Amino acid sequence: MEELRVAVCEDSPEEQDKLLGLIGESGFSAQVSSFSSGEAFLAKFRPGKYDLIFMDIYMGGITGVETVAAIRQLDENVPIAFATTSTEHTLESYRLDVLKYIEKPVTEKAVRSLLELASLKKENRPHLMLRSDGGEVKLPLERILCVEQRGHELLFSLTGGETLRTPEKLDALEGTLAGHDFYRCHKSYLVNLAYIESLDRELMVFEMKEGKPVHIRRESLGDARKAYESYLFGRARGQADE
Repeated sequence: MEELRVAVCEDSPEEQDKLLGLIGESGFSAQVSSFSSGEAFLAKFRPGKYDLIFMDIYMGGITGVETVAAIRQLDENVPIAFATTSTEHTLESYRLDVLKYIEKPVTEKAVRSLLELASLKKENRPHLMLRSDGGEVKLPLERILCVEQRGHELLFSLTGGETLRTPEKLDALEGTLAGHDFYRCHKSYLVNLAYIESLDRELMVFEMKEGKPVHIRRESLGDARKAYESYLFGRARGQADE
């Protein structure tokens, strides 16, 4: 079982200590980071950084609901659990695609159940198995911003500013990723549509939510716009259907 990367955002020292203790006693291997405010959490947050987030709703400064709304602008998939003394934010939990809504005092059973769900999600999320200098690497698709062919290597630009090199070919990778939200915008670039901020037609680049702009082949500019707009339409339709 892979180690889980867990974040706890809770402004009460007593509640935070209790939750950290329950995670430690759960039997799951977990690397835990704790924060006492939404502002502190967002300053460190990057897409793909955590496998599970425990979020207190009532905090000083920005609320847990506001913090999760900001998270969802960057990461649609990370599992989040609201912890609160009130049930009045059930609608927000649904709207923000929160995994669970647990009431305080948080119980051992609730924490264990959440860690189990997060572990299953981590094991089953789409990924690539790649060769690198350190051996075989399991790379979740949601961490890939874009991929660039550099000579006989592929350079993967990942969330959080990380990079990964592997001796592969972009043509083969494009076939492997067919059916996922990736688009071949240039002979040397494959981009994750989920991380595009905008399309600059004049400069012929995709401006990314993280990292450097990704070049678009001049002949593909129209198709690139259609691919991006199709992705946005599909995402909006999916949210409307929920």
